Amino acid sequence: MANPGSGKLKIPLIGLLAVKNHLITKQDLQTALSICTSAPDLSKALKEYFLFKKLISSQNLDRLFRAEKALELRQKEFKFGAIAVRKGFINQSVLKLVLEEQQQQMKTKKQVRLIGDLLVDAGMLTEKQKDYVLKLQKRVREETARKRGKAKKEPPQNQAPKDAAPKDAAPGNKKQPETVKDDQGTRNVKAKGLENEKKGDENPEAEHSENHSKLLEAEVIAGGIQLEVAGDFMAAFLSKTDYFDSNITVTEIKEALFEKGIVLGIVKDTVIEGFIRSSGFKTKSFRVAKGVLPIKGKDARVEFFFNTDYLKAGGMTKDGSIDFKERGEIPHVEEGTVLAEKIPLVEARNGHNIYGDEIPTIPGSDIPFKFGKGAKLSEDGFKVLAAVKGFPKYALSGHIFVHDVYISEGDVDYETGHVQYDGNVDIKGRIKAGFHVSGNDIKAIELDGGTIKADGDVSIAGGINEGTIYAKGNVYAKFVHNSEVVCMGDVVVQKEIVDSNIECSGCCVIENGKLISSQVTSKMGTRAKNIGTQMAGPSTIKIGHDIFTEKELAKNKEKMDGLKKQIDHRLEKKEKLTLENLNLQKQITTLAHVQDRSQLEEKEARSKLAELENNGADLMAIEEIKQKMDQLRANAAKAEENLDKCFDETEKIEEILENEETSLNGLEKRMADFQDERNNLIQWSKDNPGNPVVIVDGAIMPETHIRGMHCDTRISELIRHARISEVVCRSEDGQSLNIYEMQIGNI
Repeated sequence: MANPGSGKLKIPLIGLLAVKNHLITKQDLQTALSICTSAPDLSKALKEYFLFKKLISSQNLDRLFRAEKALELRQKEFKFGAIAVRKGFINQSVLKLVLEEQQQQMKTKKQVRLIGDLLVDAGMLTEKQKDYVLKLQKRVREETARKRGKAKKEPPQNQAPKDAAPKDAAPGNKKQPETVKDDQGTRNVKAKGLENEKKGDENPEAEHSENHSKLLEAEVIAGGIQLEVAGDFMAAFLSKTDYFDSNITVTEIKEALFEKGIVLGIVKDTVIEGFIRSSGFKTKSFRVAKGVLPIKGKDARVEFFFNTDYLKAGGMTKDGSIDFKERGEIPHVEEGTVLAEKIPLVEARNGHNIYGDEIPTIPGSDIPFKFGKGAKLSEDGFKVLAAVKGFPKYALSGHIFVHDVYISEGDVDYETGHVQYDGNVDIKGRIKAGFHVSGNDIKAIELDGGTIKADGDVSIAGGINEGTIYAKGNVYAKFVHNSEVVCMGDVVVQKEIVDSNIECSGCCVIENGKLISSQVTSKMGTRAKNIGTQMAGPSTIKIGHDIFTEKELAKNKEKMDGLKKQIDHRLEKKEKLTLENLNLQKQITTLAHVQDRSQLEEKEARSKLAELENNGADLMAIEEIKQKMDQLRANAAKAEENLDKCFDETEKIEEILENEETSLNGLEKRMADFQDERNNLIQWSKDNPGNPVVIVDGAIMPETHIRGMHCDTRISELIRHARISEVVCRSEDGQSLNIYEMQIGNI
């Protein structure tokens, strides 16, 4: 075959072997090449020429053909071994041994096995590694990918001709059951597309191709075997044509599969041998290769064994009612109680089709398992236990805590000072003006001008006077006067809210009293007995607004921006220190070289000095050598001194770098916690959509201003038993008009 790139004739291997074995002369080969050079298949044309001219007997030609196949196989095997060695799967010694074993099989005329199979059997190579090497070899033809992409438009070159086999053996042709006798006895089989009448086929590899996706067009490969590939490339099937060669070997079948690019999931040699020996598989398919299906990963998850939503007071339903029984009791646990368990992720496994192409799948994602004070991790690392007796808490940052209780028997004033406790706080008196209390769940008799900051609930048995409360839970009180309350949960007041500012992501409820001259922003709506009086100024009520989350996200961003600046500053410092340390290392290398060289030259000079002294050389030469030795010693000493300084400086820098790395890890951990808190807050807000409604059991006074997310209204006259809600206007056919209005109705 001519090589168009070079214009040089490539001599087929069978011609070279014929000359080498003295069956023909070089002149005979050149003559044959000149005559057959235009043939599409030069190797085949040479064989026919040798037979026609009676240069080589058919028997010798068969021997040459077998030798040609053996050499081609060995070339591919050498290439297989070279790739395996280059990839680090085996070493040269192992390759040499396995090639010798294969050569011995060829000499003894035993069934020749591929070195990949020999290495797998010996445990020196895995099936996956073998398939990977085969895929990299030229055995996987470059046009395979194109053929798979255009299988329906462009039939393969080796497609079986229409008249190659009887119609009743065609892949898609239906026929009546026929009797076939094979090694397993007589049984009924049907044409492809119908199931075996005998269920539970004794041969597990015999499988009807209809169990797979639609098949691509069939083609005939070596030995009169018909090959069919599933449309999803996850299986390949063989069947026998009427001109099946029963003398074909397992190696030849596997080589034919490799040439078609099928390298993965091929059945064992013994199973292929069974296919060859069997008298069946003419009207049913034999599955010779099967891909590996991908396994989708599963995300890790955490199961909690305490109520993480106990802070929620139930919220307001669509009809405006609140079920206070849904508040739930605050959980209490003993030491050693299992609080949460992590179900680990299931790793995804990508699949592979029979061509060795990877089939990606969705990986599982892991989640951090975080805990804080009062909690501990189990020995297996999959459970969080209570380390103390107390109240479990799940924070927005994703941490699990267990809080014990701090009890103050009197007021919080000058005698006690501020109260800051990383747990629950129970104040048996008042929190006076100018003093603040911080903790998780906080209880007090009265808030009288003080400040409370809570990560959980705030419960004031009496009232709140001129106080300030920030809570990530609910706030309960008898009354609120001239105060500010900001919370993530509900604000529940028994009597009245007067001259105050309320902001909550839950609902604001006044059970038996009035809302007077106050500003209320409640995401889940507001309910009161009465709103306003004839003498007091009007109130403004915002419903559906999640102002708490907005402010929290703003604070979160501010903190994250601050942390980012610190991280950037430390990274910059670390980079400078690393560069400085690198320069010092270079200096150390140079100085060490100077020191070593000086000492070596001094040693050489000392030897030369001894030689000069023994030979009675003149004093000037001896003195010159001594001066050189003094200089070399001075150079070595100076290098030693500078080396010590460099080493000291390096140790200091490395210590600073270690401290910087520790600080960076701490900052990055805090940044991750803030990010988790932000994500959880956003998710919580999405999971709890607003309920823009105001419900008044008694009367709502004129001038009360009610604002929703999209519209507002000002009450113009006294209304009783009213339900005011923001609704979207709809057309007659029920379609949204994207126009909102405040709808006033009776309850």
